[in-house]
This record gives sequence, structure tokens and C-alpha cells, in this order.
Amino acid sequence: MRYERQQTIRKGLERIPRGLKGSPQNQVRQIVTSQFQHGKSFDESVEIAVNFVRQSYPNFTLKILPPPGASERVRVAF
Repeated sequence: MRYERQQTIRKGLERIPRGLKGSPQNQVRQIVTSQFQHGKSFDESVEIAVNFVRQSYPNFTLKILPPPGASERVRVAF
């Protein structure tokens, strides 16, 4: 069961590219991971993470990849 949860988290995080060390993008990834572990869905986790990061970085724009099956990179503003 734990392995399956880790795989789900990893697949979700594949849509959020890594940023530079200490960047807001990486903070979002960390918060999404934490929220996922506490039972939130991917979309809920991303929304919580973006809102939290925007408290420190008001102009932050999340870089996120589209779900599997779509081929273009997309920027999503939550």
C-alpha cells in the first residue's frame, strides 16, 4: 500500500517540473507531496501549495505540465 501511494505521488509530481534549489517552484513540489500524503487530491494539493507560496511570492506563476496524453507545456495560474 505504501509503495502504491509513493507511485501516485511520483506520477503527480512529474507534472510539476523542478526549479532551482530553494525556488518557489520547489516549495510547491514539497507542499504538494505533503498534502498528497495527507489524502488530498492532486488538484487540491496544488491549489493549497500555490496559495501558500503566493503569500511570500505574490507574482509566482506555477509551471505545470498537462496531464498525460497532451503534448504541449502549459502554464496554469490557480
